[in-house]
Amino acid sequence: MTDSEACLILNLLPAVGPVTVQNLLRNGGSTAAILTGSTAASLRAAGVNTRARESILHWSDYADLDTERDRIRQAGITILALTDDAYPQQLKQIYDPPLCLYVRGSTDALQSSRTLAVVGSRRTTRYGADTTERLVRSGAAAGWTIVSGLARGIDTVAHQTALDCGGCTIAVMAGGLGHVYPQENIGLARRISENGAVISEQPVAIKPDRRSFPMRNRIIAGLTAGTLVVEAGTKSGSLITAQQALDQGRQVFAVPGRVDSPQSRGCHWLLKQGARLVERFEDIDEEFDLFSQPAAGSRDAKTSRQSLPLNEEEQIIVTVLKRGELSVDEIAGHVHLPVSKVLATMLGLEVKRVVCQRPGNIYSLPGKSH
Repeated sequence: MTDSEACLILNLLPAVGPVTVQNLLRNGGSTAAILTGSTAASLRAAGVNTRARESILHWSDYADLDTERDRIRQAGITILALTDDAYPQQLKQIYDPPLCLYVRGSTDALQSSRTLAVVGSRRTTRYGADTTERLVRSGAAAGWTIVSGLARGIDTVAHQTALDCGGCTIAVMAGGLGHVYPQENIGLARRISENGAVISEQPVAIKPDRRSFPMRNRIIAGLTAGTLVVEAGTKSGSLITAQQALDQGRQVFAVPGRVDSPQSRGCHWLLKQGARLVERFEDIDEEFDLFSQPAAGSRDAKTSRQSLPLNEEEQIIVTVLKRGELSVDEIAGHVHLPVSKVLATMLGLEVKRVVCQRPGNIYSLPGKSH
């Protein structure tokens, strides 16, 4: 069994996700060894739960590899496993990279470092649609690959505009490639696959559900150097994508809107927290030079952080974190604030690049983890 085959099998198993596999790989070995060399005792010692242990130890009872391969072949899909050289390097750097990417279209489209996520409300306004079209046209002309989620509204406008002006675009689906959602975008998905790529981490026949959309959002953010939010309500999934981008150390941009529009409130909240305001595409282009970015943790990277003012609550939390890394609950206990308030404040500090979130919902100041 090859590591690529093992990734595909692990991706088919119930209760086994990217985090479980990453934890097992950190203990040494390979994806193939997880399936061929694991024992109940070794999996239990690694903290794998009962259901996931059952899936791994008896994987042939749960993963119909031959049927999945037939579906992949019939649909003209290419598989990129986490262990493959062609797997996108930007995506591989996140905490929980997908075990497999199902790709219909060009795998070369996934290799560009000049990639921008463009996301926003499904119920967009004319202002939002026009602004998206203007910014994407400029971005595509400058050679940027536009990544979005194939949803109604801003996502659709972003994909269509990139295609109409001869640019490259990538659509990340929440379900398997056998279930394009929404159905009215089946034709758009076909065009994207001919001029970019439509991708998913889900097996071909899996339908999208409520849980799979946030999972999809982390891929949108992880594939890209930055995330642009054009319109978003206060409960928009676009804010989840922005949060994912921050968690992954990527840039977040937001477009201001009408002060009386519900679709502007999410963007205005991001701007208040320190997201970069975008009026024209040059605002994004000027933010970073993709070919000479300082390495994470380097002196240049630290000095390039935005110098934004901190409010009183943010200052108190930063003072607490100078003692070392803490969980949200621990921070709330120290500063005597509700957890919900602490979470909102931490997001603002992440936007300003003052704090870093680590696995397990642990926060620290840059360079202060131990």
